[in-house]
Amino acid sequence: MELKRREMKDNPVREQELAAYFTHCNLQVPHLRLALLSALTVCYKAGNLNTAANFARRLLETNPTNENQTRTARRVLQAAERNMKDASELNYDFRNPFVVCGATYVPIYRGQKNVSCPYCGSHFVPSQEGQLCAVCDLALIGSDASGLLCSPSQFVGFRKLMLSGDGAEAW
Repeated sequence: MELKRREMKDNPVREQELAAYFTHCNLQVPHLRLALLSALTVCYKAGNLNTAANFARRLLETNPTNENQTRTARRVLQAAERNMKDASELNYDFRNPFVVCGATYVPIYRGQKNVSCPYCGSHFVPSQEGQLCAVCDLALIGSDASGLLCSPSQFVGFRKLMLSGDGAEAW
């Protein structure tokens, strides 16, 4: 997602959206701080001060150890307090939980229909159903499969299903 964002220099709105989505990935705290700093910088430069302030608050909540990150976040908050407006509208709502489509990089908000890869579990918009998964390149999106079996307890259940004859059509 970050690599795609860097390709979007000619489309500032999409660049901001991708930076915003990336801050919702399950990252370790030091990496999350960098993603938040990147998103607040991109949004601030584009004049989306309200959105940049949100990233600044989230960055400060992580208690950054780098003084430059803290200083930057506080400066953005001060600038945003004077003018809490966004210059452009983004397809991003930080209050509504979402997952990001693994192929189109658009948010799939809670309650919206989505399909997933049976192997890696990545989520996709329904229009991607039947396509090869862009994340793992191993399975068809939305197909019915057992997925990745990693633990011995999963194999026991799978073996019982196969021996009972109920899963014979899967072979």
